[in-house]
This record gives sequence, structure tokens and C-alpha cells, in this order.
Amino acid sequence: MKQNNVQLIGYVGSDPVIKVLESGSRKAKIRVATHHKLKNEAAGKRYGTTWHTVIAWDKGAEFAERSFVKGSHILVNGNIIYRTYPDSNNHTRYITEIRANELINLDR
Repeated sequence: MKQNNVQLIGYVGSDPVIKVLESGSRKAKIRVATHHKLKNEAAGKRYGTTWHTVIAWDKGAEFAERSFVKGSHILVNGNIIYRTYPDSNNHTRYITEIRANELINLDR
């Protein structure tokens, strides 16, 4: 069986954005930064940053709202979701998100 699993360890870039939908479901959008070494031996140790959009629903959204602020150290277990949509100029826009199955606050 093939699986779509991702695990991120990084830092929350801004306070989670919480939305309550008409159905009553809660959605949290969390921006997470991860870091990686760059190959540039002449400049010494240098790091690059990759930004990820993490989406948590219902209980996960409630946990995110209570537990995370900008700068929090976070561990996310989830799966990658790819979506597309046409913008106002009818160009295709691509979205990559991580749907969180588990969120852990590593500061605690």
C-alpha cells in the first residue's frame, strides 16, 4: 500500500488563522518555516528557509489556536495535498498544503 505521509519540524511564522465555517467546522491555517543547509562552503554555514502551509481541522484547529503563536517550535504529521484553481485572469494557480493529522508543540 502506498502512503502519502509527511513530517515537518519547524517554526510557526505567524499566529494561526482560525475560521469557523457555516457548517460549524473550524479550520486553522498555520505557516511553518523549515530550514536546510545551503551548499556554499566559501560563505561558511548558510541556511535556506522553506515555507509550508499547514491546515488543521476541528480538534486540531482548536489545539492550534490554544497552543501556537509566532515562533512556536512545531512538529506536524500529515499528508500533502495539491490543488489548482483558475485565477481572475484564467491562469491556473497551484496550491500545496499539508493536511495535519497530528500537531505537537515542541516548546512544552
